[in-house]
Amino acid sequence: MPRTIFIVEDDPDQRQNCADALRRRGYAVAAYASRAEALRAFAETKPDLAILDIMLGDEIDGGFDLCRELLAVRPDLPVIFLTSRVDDIDRISGLRLGAWDYQAKPVSLAFLAERVGSLFRILDLKGAAQTNERKCLRAGDLEIDEERMQVTWRGQPIELTYTEFNVLLEIVRNRAGRGASYDDLARATRQGVVENNTINTHILHIRAKLRAADPGFDCIKSVYGFGYRWSCP
Repeated sequence: MPRTIFIVEDDPDQRQNCADALRRRGYAVAAYASRAEALRAFAETKPDLAILDIMLGDEIDGGFDLCRELLAVRPDLPVIFLTSRVDDIDRISGLRLGAWDYQAKPVSLAFLAERVGSLFRILDLKGAAQTNERKCLRAGDLEIDEERMQVTWRGQPIELTYTEFNVLLEIVRNRAGRGASYDDLARATRQGVVENNTINTHILHIRAKLRAADPGFDCIKSVYGFGYRWSCP
């Protein structure tokens, strides 16, 4: 059964070219021109990946809004933004929403197909690595179920993206001593070359989600010029 990919892009040529490139790789692709069309389709079909433009017709932030709506229903849905908006504030906004990747137009269609393939390989490896025995890591009030990729804080579930989960796991695993370096955390994202500012954005997002469950949460500390450490027992 081929993986299903949703493409939401208002430019018909770019939409068609992207869809054709991914279909040649063996994926099932459904392409839409607007947020409304994609939402109607999502109610009927659950894709394995969504590739979203940000500006959709008259909706300047339509892709951001669509990302929120899709992840509210399926928090584990991988999302890639493919857009001509390349300002840091837009990149940060996309990552904070929970996107797995953010690619600037114009992009090589061959490169995009490789990024998609890389994501699916990561997800396949995760599934293959699961065992019948649950692997749980505990750090005080935090519990991380590595097999199910679930996090709880004082018994409350914390919804993290795939990348956020791996970043938090790396910090907790390295809680003895100085903590996790930026290089450690970049490798944990499994996204190739990752800048420190991108890691900082993931940390801000993780902290915000934990503080939504517990306003007093303050267990992830910055280590100046190095990275982050877990400071709670």
